[in-house]
Amino acid sequence: MSQQSKHKKLIASLLIIPAYDNPLNPLFAALAQSQPLTLAAIRQQTELLHQYADQMGNQTLAVKRVVASCQQIYPIPLLHLPWGF
Repeated sequence: MSQQSKHKKLIASLLIIPAYDNPLNPLFAALAQSQPLTLAAIRQQTELLHQYADQMGNQTLAVKRVVASCQQIYPIPLLHLPWGF
C-alpha cells in the first residue's frame, strides 16, 4: 500500500469518528447527587466505578493502538482536515 493511499485511508477514517462523549459523565452525575461527596456515597457507586475504570482502560489501549499505527505513516501536511481538528 502506497503512502498516498495510506494517507487517504487515514483521512477517511478520521472524518467518520464521532464527537467525543466523556464516558465518565454518568458516574459524575451519580456522584453529584451526594453533596458533600462522602466515602459512603462513593462506596455506593463501587460497581459503577469498576465498570468505568475497565472501560477507560480499554479506551486507553485502543488509543495506544491508533497512535502506534499513525506513527508508522510518513508525516506530510494533511490539507483535507477541517480547521480546528
